[in-house]
Amino acid sequence: MFKLKAPKPQRARIREKLKITDSKKYEYVLTTQKDLVEPDKINIVFSEEDLPKIAKLLDAIVKGEDVYINGFNQQGQKHIESRRIQYFTIEEDEVMAVVNSIKFMVKLKLYELEELLKDKYFIRVSKYALVNINKIDYINPAMNSKLLLQMKNGDEVEVNRRYYKSFKKTLQI
Repeated sequence: MFKLKAPKPQRARIREKLKITDSKKYEYVLTTQKDLVEPDKINIVFSEEDLPKIAKLLDAIVKGEDVYINGFNQQGQKHIESRRIQYFTIEEDEVMAVVNSIKFMVKLKLYELEELLKDKYFIRVSKYALVNINKIDYINPAMNSKLLLQMKNGDEVEVNRRYYKSFKKTLQI
């Protein structure tokens, strides 16, 4: 994914701070010198003082790579980008992925999806639901230390008491 091009004295320090390794197949060139850019790649030219900003940028690039989930409904099978999924829920012992208002059956367990999507802005909100935090429209308080999430597609998902604190911590509210 990345290739670092920098003078030898800087290279080891930069690799250590950014925690990257060079890839044989890469799309991004990271360099501290303008003359080391490659015309057919995405080039990021930076100074060593900007390493914290570059680390955040690389993290966003890596997290931005999407995970695809296979879903099934009456029309057949569909390969779904995880960022399009509003939430996952369990209905009649089946895991369902909700995309807009369409439901797809998923053959993975909820805990497997949680592990697979932990870096993709999904958070567990109950024993029966996993939500995409980018698809939350409103957060409303409910009774007994619970929250009610209004999703962008209009559905409501409840944050259970057990997951209340971790949810608030993740969203920093």
